[in-house]
Formats: sequence, C-alpha cells, structure tokens
Amino acid sequence: MQGLGVADEIMRIGAEDDWYPYTALRDGQVQGMSVDIVRAAFAASNTRIELQPYPYSRCMELTRIGQLAACFNTAPDARIASEFRLPEEALFSDDILLWANSSQAAPITDLKQLAGRKVAVTIGYEYGSAFDNNHELLRVPVRRDRNGFRMLQHGRVEFTAAYRGTAQALFREEPELRDAFRPVATLQQAKLYLSFSRYHPQAEALQQRFDQGMRTIRSNGRYQQILAQWQHQQAAD
Repeated sequence: MQGLGVADEIMRIGAEDDWYPYTALRDGQVQGMSVDIVRAAFAASNTRIELQPYPYSRCMELTRIGQLAACFNTAPDARIASEFRLPEEALFSDDILLWANSSQAAPITDLKQLAGRKVAVTIGYEYGSAFDNNHELLRVPVRRDRNGFRMLQHGRVEFTAAYRGTAQALFREEPELRDAFRPVATLQQAKLYLSFSRYHPQAEALQQRFDQGMRTIRSNGRYQQILAQWQHQQAAD
C-alpha cells in the first residue's frame, strides 16, 4: 500500500489517557476496550503502531496539525469531519447521557429546558450537535468525567454529560457514587472513531490499513471476542 509498508517505522497514534473502560493510562499502560480493538485491527493488517497517552483535547490537536497520525476516541461532528480523516469502520457505540442527582432527577424531553442551567462537560469532548450547538445552556468545563460527577454531587452544577459506559465504570470504582445519579436524557447514540490527521504524510495509508484490519477482525470473530471480554470484566468488577 503506497506510503506505508509492512515493516516500516512504528506509527505514533494518540490515545486519550482518562476514559476508562474504553481508553486510559493505568498502571503505566494504555489499556481499555477500544485500545484492544485498535491494536487488533492494526495487527490484522500487519501494521506496527505505538500508542501514546494524552489528554483528549491535546491528542486531537496533535493529530489535527499532523504530529500524530491519529487519535481516539472521537464522536464526530461537522467540525471533526472537516478537520480530520474519518475511517469507514467505527470502534464501538455507546449512549451519551445527561445525568442529574437522583433526588432531583426529572426527564429532560427538550434541550431547551437546559437554558440558563449549568452542565458539566469534559474539555474537548463532543456530545452530539443538538447539545454542542445549544448556546443557551451554561457549560462548566472539567478535566475529566469524575470531576463533573463530583461537581454535580456537591450542587455546583445541575447536570453532567457523560457516556453510559464510562459512568458505570466510575460507579463501580467509587461505590458511594453508584446510586447518587440518574440519567434524565439521551444526548446522542454515538459511534466512536479513530480520527486520522489530514496533514500527517502516512495517515491516509494508515487509515486504509485500519479499515482493512477492522473488517478482518469483524469477520473472524476477534472483534466480538474483545467486546465480550470487556463486558465480562466489567460485570465481574
């Protein structure tokens, strides 16, 4: 494949460092469900990669300017689609939920109900165009999902936005949070992607390798095996 050979240099790919169980730096290692998927896809296409952990916003910026070939996990919007190359194959899907304190949880049926209300959002994350383009709500930026839930717990915001899977992992690790919050709206049923640079010289070939590898692991059962392993692990925690 032009621009990238089987035994070429190891390609640097950014992985966000604090989004467990999908991608996180833990015990000195980048690990998570989407980490396993990315590694399996590139292994299936004989492509050598090195995952480097960064905060998500930094990871995406380094990819945008071409210092990294790619970064994950991304829920694309129009801006992402214009600034990055997106593969044909998604990594996985999950629901983005709006969470409230259990004692005050009432369904949000229209995002206009959020006008003038404080919502914690993780810096650099995308939450779906309807939410991201709502300029009437008051966004309170936080470094990580855990901080958003803590702010919600202490009444500093009325809501926090977080994926179902990462919230459930947090609640397992910090049992005192387990029954403290309830989802009140689904912001988006998101597909998460590995985003590729438009400026890195080998990103286009790398993207083709990734799609090729994803199709291989979907067809040979490895993809479903990874999902099942993580579902079992999370259930056992």
